Amino acid sequence: MLTDEQRKELEAHGAMSIRFKLLQHGAGRGASISGFKCGDITRGDIEDWLMEQSKTEADQQSATLRWARIAGWAGIIGAVLAAIGVALTALPIWEALFGE
Repeated sequence: MLTDEQRKELEAHGAMSIRFKLLQHGAGRGASISGFKCGDITRGDIEDWLMEQSKTEADQQSATLRWARIAGWAGIIGAVLAAIGVALTALPIWEALFGE
């Protein structure tokens, strides 16, 4: 389990930097990863933290995509309604000019 101090330090470094740091150390989950102000952190704790970060990033991307789709559909609906409004506005002028 990570302490609050360890978690803050990992967040300060960022996920990309921490992934790079893992490449330079032992492969087992119990391997001690050095180079942190708060002391060594086990590889397993860091991997668990990275999984949490990946899930958070995926959730953010999913939410962004959802809102992009909503904005896209709103734009399409707005364009269709604008075209209908222009057509309804032009209809009396068309009838006045060319009759029925």
